[in-house]
Amino acid sequence: MSLLIYSLPALGWGLMPIVSKKAGGTPVEQLLGTTFTAFGISIILSFLMGVEYTLTGTIAALISGSFWAGGQYLQFQALATGAVSKVMPLSNGTQLLFTSLASGILLREWQNLKQVLITLLLLLVILVAIYLVTMNQKQNKQQESISLQTILMICTSSLCLMGYVVTTSLFHVKGLQIFLPQAFAMFLSSCVIAKFDQEKQELSRISRNVLTGIFWTIANISLFYIATQLGVGLSYTISQLCIFVSIMGGILLLKEKKTKIEMIHTIIGVLLFFSAILGLSHFK
Repeated sequence: MSLLIYSLPALGWGLMPIVSKKAGGTPVEQLLGTTFTAFGISIILSFLMGVEYTLTGTIAALISGSFWAGGQYLQFQALATGAVSKVMPLSNGTQLLFTSLASGILLREWQNLKQVLITLLLLLVILVAIYLVTMNQKQNKQQESISLQTILMICTSSLCLMGYVVTTSLFHVKGLQIFLPQAFAMFLSSCVIAKFDQEKQELSRISRNVLTGIFWTIANISLFYIATQLGVGLSYTISQLCIFVSIMGGILLLKEKKTKIEMIHTIIGVLLFFSAILGLSHFK
């Protein structure tokens, strides 16, 4: 049962971009569909479980949800311009990089110099893995390389998503009191973003992204549960195994094409990524 729970964040976040691509809609419509669902489930969960809230916990969760909305909107924007099998490894890798650094420095999860050095080395391996997975062969005309603008968008997104993960632990907030104020801030922030968006939102396209929100909620609730058991750094590291789900889903379900050389680079990159995650897990 523990193994299943530990795998839920990876499965939820790995399938989420696949589902959002299939559902369609603009980044704002995808964001609204996701946050509306998350907010609705959080209300039901809070009511059924009789959750008690503290002022500090509520404020921290509101900040966390606001960070998420900004980060996820930028990730949806990046997915609109690039292939899932290329965008998500870059997004997952930079999230892992920023969150590992934040958990070590801000949350003081690094215990000694050896752990610091090995963690930094493994993060370098992850950067190499990202490069291999996202690089294009010139002969492949069916996929364009990720633009500098998209890379900057993904990095900004990952910084925001780091804030979403780290904030509640920074204020020592645990348990179910996180989810309702967090989801409220997510939904409110997405409504603000939608208000300033120039494209007209369609209810039908928003509703198609309810399933996107369900997968996200499963990943979110299980991540914060695991974080109470293993700490932020290790739990988030394990969750980034979603890179395998995203890559395989992009290739098999979305029919994203790769040349033979690109597949070799992808396999090597995935193996490096997996090795680095195992290393980070061991030393945390």
